[in-house]
Amino acid sequence: MATVITTPEDVVNLALARIGFKRTIGYIYEGSAAAQAALTVYAQTRDELMRQSDWGFAEGNIFPTLLKSAPAGAYAPPVAWTNASPPLPWHYEYAYPYDCLKVRALKSQPPVLFNPDPQPVLYSVANDAPLTQFTNPANGDIYLANVPIKVLLCNILNPVLVYTKQVTDPTAWEADFVEAFAAALGRRIAPQLMGADAVKMAAADESNAKGVAMREQG
Repeated sequence: MATVITTPEDVVNLALARIGFKRTIGYIYEGSAAAQAALTVYAQTRDELMRQSDWGFAEGNIFPTLLKSAPAGAYAPPVAWTNASPPLPWHYEYAYPYDCLKVRALKSQPPVLFNPDPQPVLYSVANDAPLTQFTNPANGDIYLANVPIKVLLCNILNPVLVYTKQVTDPTAWEADFVEAFAAALGRRIAPQLMGADAVKMAAADESNAKGVAMREQG
């Protein structure tokens, strides 16, 4: 009977089985050699694999939050650029989603009519310091400060952001992603748990699993 993947431990045990490790883990924080090896690389391997392909389950579509915009008429004299505006030459600055692993596209949308073929537009990812409101936990005072954060820059108002989300719930993953993730995880933990032959086998297994997954993704 096939194992149903519902937890990180299930993924780790699948990876261990693929490299020929004879034991399983019950809890990823249990402290065993296998659990420690997997815990060290689990999140990085998962996120890296999600970034490598446009997985359907990880696609997000949102209207990003506007942080800054250029003044009307841009910077025609006597209007000069200030930090209150987006970095040049961009007209709009939007918040970078907290769960965004990769920006796939920004699409402009017409204000009234539905556009069946919205075209991607130029954008840039940068660090900027918009004026942000904070509350002092000691006395409750509210103050403003410029704090550098990751932002999206473009020249269209109210775009649709298409991006790769960080999806941590294994029950939301597609089967080919689970296979590719287990293979990649096995390749990374094999050197700590197995011999040289197992490391070579794990590398070949990862290459094969990724190839199958990429073909499935088109």
